[in-house]
Amino acid sequence: MAAHRIDQAPNGRRMMRRPSFESVDSNQSCESLSTPPRRRRRSPVPTKTHGTIIMNGTFQKLLFLLFIVVIFDMFFVWDYFDGLDENAGGPEAGLHHLHESKRLGNLYGQILSGLQFGKPAEKAPTPEKETTHHSANFDSLPDGEKIEELEKEVFEWKEKYEHAMATLGQNPYPGGIPDIPIPFTPIPPNRGNDDGMRKPKKSRAELENEETYGADEHIVKILHSANVEIDQELAGQLPTWDDVVSLYGDKPIINGLEMCEPYREAVKPEDRMIGPAGMFNTGTNLLFELMKENCNIKEAHAKHREPRRNGMRWQVPWGKHNPPITHRFKNIAKAWGQGITQDDFLPVVLIKDPYTWMASQCRHKYTTFWGHDDEHCPNLIRWRVKDKDEPSTVRVKFALSMVIYESLLDMWNKWYEEWNEQTFPHLTTRFEDLLFHGEEVAKAACDCVGGDFTDDFKFSEDSAKPARGVHQGANGLVKAMLQYGDPSKRLNGFTDRDRVYASKNVDSELMRKYSYPAPPLPTG
Repeated sequence: MAAHRIDQAPNGRRMMRRPSFESVDSNQSCESLSTPPRRRRRSPVPTKTHGTIIMNGTFQKLLFLLFIVVIFDMFFVWDYFDGLDENAGGPEAGLHHLHESKRLGNLYGQILSGLQFGKPAEKAPTPEKETTHHSANFDSLPDGEKIEELEKEVFEWKEKYEHAMATLGQNPYPGGIPDIPIPFTPIPPNRGNDDGMRKPKKSRAELENEETYGADEHIVKILHSANVEIDQELAGQLPTWDDVVSLYGDKPIINGLEMCEPYREAVKPEDRMIGPAGMFNTGTNLLFELMKENCNIKEAHAKHREPRRNGMRWQVPWGKHNPPITHRFKNIAKAWGQGITQDDFLPVVLIKDPYTWMASQCRHKYTTFWGHDDEHCPNLIRWRVKDKDEPSTVRVKFALSMVIYESLLDMWNKWYEEWNEQTFPHLTTRFEDLLFHGEEVAKAACDCVGGDFTDDFKFSEDSAKPARGVHQGANGLVKAMLQYGDPSKRLNGFTDRDRVYASKNVDSELMRKYSYPAPPLPTG
């Protein structure tokens, strides 16, 4: 057994000695002897703190990333809407002018509310009520001019109401379309036109007796159907019929007519509907206006679906610009899509020369995003990249998805290849045929759906573009003829590298099917 020191416990701890009475100072009290001395604890060393969570490094990084995401979203949303309200010339323009200030105001308010973290959203101030569109000197105008200005204002509000209801997919006249005569301010006798009052439009019969200054008779017939008067200056600018034939042939192309009879057998007359589908800038609004003015399915009157209750619809119910495979039966368009049986709908698909279509995209991009500017468009090959031919990638926002294409040309190829594979009843025709063979195309579509076609075909005044007012539609038609009837304008904006890329990558089957000639390659 191991020996232990007398002053050490068996567990190895040192025993505290008790002081002997002999060694204690006589001046010490007994109280001091009974209480052992306590060791003073060291005060804790203050540690470094991080302060509030705002000063936390990880939180700051997350906050910075959130800020970057918000900024990116703001630019993306703005880019989405940027260009939707630009004026596109000719019949390629869309119905994108509706409620411009309201839409952008709501967008601005949403962005602000998203940035005010933790703060209650403030109610947007109520805009001042617009009481008049009159000119500043309205009270001093002659009575005739006052009447004309008031007439114009009434019809502007009427058109706004009809467009707003159409966008919501609702019938603006559920109780029947009011029989409102078109206002006309007569020119007082012996006053001429010097007072600035509106000049009455001439009828087709009157126009046919007017001088046409050598304009081609085919072109004259089309313009007279839109009540466009031809003067010497306009006649000198119009394309010749030979130019039109060199680009598009002398007859319209309408594919799918063999599906008309099966469609009529499968769908009851009162359930039949027809309307346009097509890529952006392909004349879908023009087709709608031509059908609305010149075709009527009388059995559809009882359905109360359209403002005119004639079966003529503004777009296919899944959205006219959306690809059919990913959107038919899967999407319901906000405008004119509610309550429609999609099987009962006969689409008329519009295709356009890919070269002029790409130039149209440069003027009005809709929801298409790719690298380009005013001086470099369509920019099929990235102009900044010099050492190789690198296509400019395109992103397109459809209703249900964002799709990425190699280039604008690839977008045109894939979109129409998808429609080319569809076997359900539909027609496909060219945008250019609407311009130069509008009556024949509209009649074929009307007959296909079982409608009654008019005996007095006409381009409505607003058929060529959505802007309203006297002669604006006719001017759009003329502008489109000048643009798409001139072979020298077909390749505007294309670089030599763009042209070579297009010639190698365009879908040659679609080009042959719709008789679009291949442009010559650049020399050298």
